Amino acid sequence: MKRIIRIAAPVERVWQALTTPDDIIQWFSPRLPGAVMKLDDSGKITVHFGEMGVDFVTLETVESLQQLTIRGLPDGVVATTLTLEPDKEGTTITVMLAGFESLVGDTSAERMAESGAAWEQTLQNLKAFIDGTDLPFPQALVGPLFGYWRNNRQKAFLERSIWIAAPRERVWQAITDPKQLQPWYSPATEWQLSALEVGGRLYVYNAETERDMHVEIIEVLNPPSQFATRSIPEAPDTIEKNKVYTLTEENGGTRLTLILTGYEQEPDDSRGSRMEENAFGFGMMLQNTKAYIEGDSLPFPWGF
Repeated sequence: MKRIIRIAAPVERVWQALTTPDDIIQWFSPRLPGAVMKLDDSGKITVHFGEMGVDFVTLETVESLQQLTIRGLPDGVVATTLTLEPDKEGTTITVMLAGFESLVGDTSAERMAESGAAWEQTLQNLKAFIDGTDLPFPQALVGPLFGYWRNNRQKAFLERSIWIAAPRERVWQAITDPKQLQPWYSPATEWQLSALEVGGRLYVYNAETERDMHVEIIEVLNPPSQFATRSIPEAPDTIEKNKVYTLTEENGGTRLTLILTGYEQEPDDSRGSRMEENAFGFGMMLQNTKAYIEGDSLPFPWGF
């Protein structure tokens, strides 16, 4: 899928807006007031809220002042390539999207269309930023740009993934054994499992109320390929969500993909914001999963 925009500015100015963190945050992610973007030598951009840094995107320079590829993190699956060409009116930017065929969830064609529509808004924000005018879409969302979700009233779900340097059997243990779930997901909270079987209950026991909390019912158990649970909502929440973990062999390791369904039950006016927040939250969670399995320090040691 391709999108094109013309901006009345030289290529050098447009390139600066595309590659300088202080510029990027103003047009690409305007919904993060107070956040600071930092770019390292590898091209990785992290977003910092105080001392906490969250991996955001990677910038891959194909040809300086001519072509740039952006990948969302930690997935790195969907690639957006921007090509700059000078013309008599300034600069023409062509955006090409790729990688949607690698997503696990269905309706990848619809997600590509949704991403294209989101890029149209983001490119209009880029143009306005360079022109020095107000952003036309100050509430633009990042999630759909990289295929993180499908969002409509009929079906709305999130998809995040990460590659882990370990066999599927090891990853399977980390996501299904409550003793291994606790260190990377909720270090201060003990999880319990009634039985590792369809219908089994994963939960946290509250000794003060003598009740089970955060209950998830196992719906699919296909080791070491797929594990799915259904959440039991707790008042005042009434929305059931399903988690589907899919484990696939990739490059001598495992790609762990997490899909969360049920967002179509969210109110229209808050669904996008909730999905944006969860998309990055579960991306952070997967970084913890990877670090735990690979024996590294957790990037988010307080858990989720």
